[in-house]
Order: sequence, then C-alpha cells, then structure tokens
Amino acid sequence: MSEKQAAIDLKNITVAFDKKGETLTAVDDVSLQVKRGSIYGIVGYSGAGKSTLVRVINLLQRPTSGTVTVSEQNLQKLSDKKLREVRQKIGMIFQQFNLLRSRTVLNNVEYPLLGEKISRAKRKKKAQELLKLVGLADYASSYPEDLSGGQKQRVAIARALANDPDILISDEATSALDPQTTDSILQLLQKLNQKLGLTVFLITHEMQVIKSICQQVAVMENGRIIESGSVGQVFARPQQPLTRDFIESAANVTQMRQQIVDDQLRENLQPNERLLYLKFSSNATSESVISELTAKYGIKANILFANVQKVAQLSLGYMLVILSEKNGKIQVGIDYLQESGVTVNDLTEQKGENANAS
Repeated sequence: MSEKQAAIDLKNITVAFDKKGETLTAVDDVSLQVKRGSIYGIVGYSGAGKSTLVRVINLLQRPTSGTVTVSEQNLQKLSDKKLREVRQKIGMIFQQFNLLRSRTVLNNVEYPLLGEKISRAKRKKKAQELLKLVGLADYASSYPEDLSGGQKQRVAIARALANDPDILISDEATSALDPQTTDSILQLLQKLNQKLGLTVFLITHEMQVIKSICQQVAVMENGRIIESGSVGQVFARPQQPLTRDFIESAANVTQMRQQIVDDQLRENLQPNERLLYLKFSSNATSESVISELTAKYGIKANILFANVQKVAQLSLGYMLVILSEKNGKIQVGIDYLQESGVTVNDLTEQKGENANAS
C-alpha cells in the first residue's frame, strides 16, 4: 500500500511508561497501515494495548519511538496549531458516550462547532442534518437521560461527524450495548463508511464485531500485533492460539468444547467410534461432504454441534461429529474429508478440558 492510499500509517510504534522506577511497555514496536476509506479492526483483550495505540493516532498519546503519519502528514513534525487542525479531522466515539447531560441532543451535536466561524443558523442546520443521518431527527430537543444506550451512541456519532472528519475512531463503542443494538450501530458505521467515504478504525474485544463490518483485522496481545490480514484470511486460517480463541468464541465453538467435557463424550465413545472436530470453508459444504461420507463408505455421522458463519465473502462452518462403522473404514473416511478440503481434528484420544482442537 502506498502512502497516498493510507489514511493511517504507524511505523514501529512503542509506548513505554515509567511506573515506580520500572518501565511498562503498553505498545511494543507496532506497525500497521489503514487504507483510506476502509474499516480496520483491532481486537484484543483488556490490557492488550489497544486504547493506548488508538490515542497515538491523533497524538493524544505521544509514542516513545516510532512514526505517526495520518493523511500523508507526519504528526510529530506539525506545529501545535496544525496538529489541532488535523485532530479536527479525526472523530472519536467511546463506550461511555461522553454526552453533556445539561444540553439537548441538538446542542450536544452542535458543541464541536461552537468555536467555528459559522452562524448560529448554519450550526443548527448542520446539527439537524447529522441527527437525520444517524436516525435521530425527532430527538433534537430531548436530553441524554431520556435516551437509550443505542440512541446515546448515535448522538455521539453525530457529534463526532460535526467537523467533517476523514477518520472515525471507535474505541469499544459497542461494548456497553446489547447484541441487537450493537448490530444497529455497526450497520450505521458501515453506512457512514460507504456514504461519506469515512475511514473507520475500530477497536474491540469481540470478534463478532470484527466479523460484522471490518475488511482488515489485527490481533493484539501484550502490546504487540501477533497476527493481521484480511478478515476472511484470518478467520479461515488463524495462525495464533489467541486468534483461534477469538474466532471460536464468535462461532460458539467455546460452548462446543464445554459440551465435550460436560457430556463426557470422549469417555463414552465406543471402540468403533471417533470424535472429530471439523472445519469447513466455502469450497467444502458440510451437508454434501457428510452425505457422501455415508453413501460412499457406510460411515454413520452423529452430528452433535454445527454452526456456519458468513465472514467477508466466505462461509465458514464448524462441526462436532461422532463417526461410527463396523468395517475399519473410519480412517478412509477421514482421508476423504481432508481431500474434500475439510480440516479434521481428531479429539478421540485427547483428554482434559483444554484439549486443543484448532
């Protein structure tokens, strides 16, 4: 990706703090590029360094080392005045909304414009247009306390758009919302990305959020990016254990693992049975492959768990199945599954709750 294509370009970013004489490294040599007009997601658990990295993008947190380039400008070389101008083009939304309780919804959206040299009438008109854009045109005179969590976040988004930003940063903006409301906010972010050409930089601890709208994803752990790529690529072929944990959680595979333990599936297997964890991608449909397995080899398949999720342009499937037969053909069947593009993990001999089925 060329510098002109990149809305955000972070090179070798390290952020270290001195804490009681010890050095705490919150971000450790992170480099990434975010394509202009894309939706880029960072996923990681609490303490991974995500929020610190986000604050580096507009230099609210200056890095200990490394280079921060936004819209082809090296922010560390800008004057304070020029840096303030760049920051106005970077909108931010947060988990806690940060609305002014004493102001109406309209006044909250107008707030970033109070220092601008525009008339009161133009300021009001722009705020009204932004409220219409986020679906809250009828709530202009309401106060934050009268709104639901999702409505508050929509107000926060409208306010973040007041200065016509090129980049919108979402810092765990859906973490306090229920699943249905989360979906509606993500759909809104996707709409703004497409309609306004906004670059959206999104951080979260939920892979479900990444799966819903992001094109690119990076996984953070202990201040470092341990894996990155297109969302489809990372979901289909995760390389790191943490990435697999996130993906399996989004696909409810975590519950499947617990089912193995709770139902003592390994302990109760018969000598002619094998417990398999299967992963399918778009080029291998689970229904046809399992049907062929039975028709060709006479192998019975008892499906205990199955789930399919759509990621980017891929359909990814997960299945827990017990295969059984009487003629010693199970291995032949497993070979057939693998030849058909199915990833096969034999859990038959694995013991304990934390057996790796990746």
